[in-house]
Amino acid sequence: MDKVFIRGLEVETVIGVFDWEKQVCQPLIFDLEMDWDITRAAATDDLAYALNYAAVSDRVIAFVQANQFDLLERLLVQLAETLRAEFSIPKIKIRVEKPAVAPQAMAVGLEITRG
Repeated sequence: MDKVFIRGLEVETVIGVFDWEKQVCQPLIFDLEMDWDITRAAATDDLAYALNYAAVSDRVIAFVQANQFDLLERLLVQLAETLRAEFSIPKIKIRVEKPAVAPQAMAVGLEITRG
């Protein structure tokens, strides 16, 4: 299976379990890797058969900004389910970094794979 990826997609949102986190927007940085058979898109040069990464990026941003979660775990699971259903993605890996949470670290985060 071929892979389509989006790396470093930054989305500002309200997320966290602490009171201060519910008061401010924080950046989340997403990396997505999606299984996709590119054979038909490559043969026809037609976007209709490709996984449109601009549309996926827009959907990630809209989903994250429209929902408020306490935990990255819940955000990622629901985001993965949404993207798989809406774009017919057979398998997806999503990694998210939350750079503002631990000053001693460049970032903390989570990675899940579904499908």
